[in-house]
Amino acid sequence: METVKSIQMEVIPEPRPGTASVLVYAHKGKHVIIKGASDHNYLCGSCQNVICEKVALGQISNVVFKCPNCGAFNRVRGTGAV
Repeated sequence: METVKSIQMEVIPEPRPGTASVLVYAHKGKHVIIKGASDHNYLCGSCQNVICEKVALGQISNVVFKCPNCGAFNRVRGTGAV
């Protein structure tokens, strides 16, 4: 049986234009932005929505995600994204 671990992302202020790559999903609500086939889910640090599903640990870095559910800006902790 597969065990998927959940990692809470860090909520950050909205990045200034031109300072970060920001992924924004076009639709509002509880949507996943990236889906993989590994063993980690990355959750919004504000509302716990799954933003990245089944992604390998360390696969995501230097990118900011705008949560499609609550609008919070998130980054994977310790990756250096703005």
